[in-house]
Amino acid sequence: MAVQPTTTTKIMLFVGHRIPLFVRKGVFISLFNLFYHLGNKNRLITLHNLMRSFPEKDLKEIIKNAKGVYRHCATVAAEFFDMPYVTKENIHKWVYVEGLENYEAAVAKGKGVLSIVAHFGNWEILPAGIPIFIKPINIVYRPLDNPIIDNMVEYVRTMRGNQLIPKGGSGKRILELLKENQTVGLLSDQNVDLQEGVFVDFFGRPACTGNGLAVMAMRSGAPVIALFPARQKTGKYKAIVKPAIEAVSTGDYEADIVTNTQRFTKVIEETVREYPEQWFWFHQRWKTKPYQPQFYQSREFYAQLEKEVERASLNEQPLTVMLIDIDKFKLFNDTYGQVEGENMATRLYNMLIRCRGESYLSYWFGDDEFTMIMPATTKEKGMLTAQKYRRN
Repeated sequence: MAVQPTTTTKIMLFVGHRIPLFVRKGVFISLFNLFYHLGNKNRLITLHNLMRSFPEKDLKEIIKNAKGVYRHCATVAAEFFDMPYVTKENIHKWVYVEGLENYEAAVAKGKGVLSIVAHFGNWEILPAGIPIFIKPINIVYRPLDNPIIDNMVEYVRTMRGNQLIPKGGSGKRILELLKENQTVGLLSDQNVDLQEGVFVDFFGRPACTGNGLAVMAMRSGAPVIALFPARQKTGKYKAIVKPAIEAVSTGDYEADIVTNTQRFTKVIEETVREYPEQWFWFHQRWKTKPYQPQFYQSREFYAQLEKEVERASLNEQPLTVMLIDIDKFKLFNDTYGQVEGENMATRLYNMLIRCRGESYLSYWFGDDEFTMIMPATTKEKGMLTAQKYRRN
């Protein structure tokens, strides 16, 4: 069912479309250029991500790519207002397809099709073009934080028959659609929390990646395709349909999840490497950090705390837990960038190790929160440790 547009959505789309595209592009490119120079946080994230992903490039080329990313996203924003007016008669002015036979071969298997979705190229042209070239699809999504923008985007994505599937608890519905030989797109290029994904290599660094696509592919046997709309020098988009990927299933479920997620992520990386300015480098793709010995996450903290409480009760020993919250850490991270934020977190961790006793256990509870479990430690002794940590 198509999402109904609000009055605000109707007005914004109408007014935006009435402004000539070249004027819109000029306005948005100017705005995004301003964002590049004034928005320290996103600029630093973009530069940091590009530097870590392309170590062979010098700083001059990295800055050129970063500015290109902003320019590309400005172009996508400007073009969005034309998406409701893309038709079978004029779509050839926007996009052409390379590899459509790969999609047709995948559909012919009769198991449905899973599609890798990424913030690459003009990703908003896919919901407009796919129903014209093929048939409407189903898209797993998370609502945007801004309700005005969210309604506008959802309306445009569903106006040609595409269906949106809320991300939470979507597994059962996805399997039902695949049994009907339908196509389902899942976002696969964003950072997720530790409990939602697995770590795979992305540009030489471990990136926590959602495992939903791998799970659905393994359960359904549906082939997985990648469809990326890459902007060409002419201004048109080349919709690249990659050959289908069959999920690996060896019987080792956990290992297969990682293997398949890595294969899907590799396809995204290969395409981004070819068109480095057309991916969403503002995103903190590597924000979630891998598990590190003796420096655990919140899950391990709760599990260990339960054991220590039971042990302290049985042995009639004291147990102290210290919670550490870093004031203004987010402000520091926003002001000086992700690189310095990571360095600061590392220094805080090392300080925590120096201050703790040999039997104490340290955990990274959240972005700016640390915890320490102190077995056989009285409240008074725990306070001394806390004060020592605070002084340092």
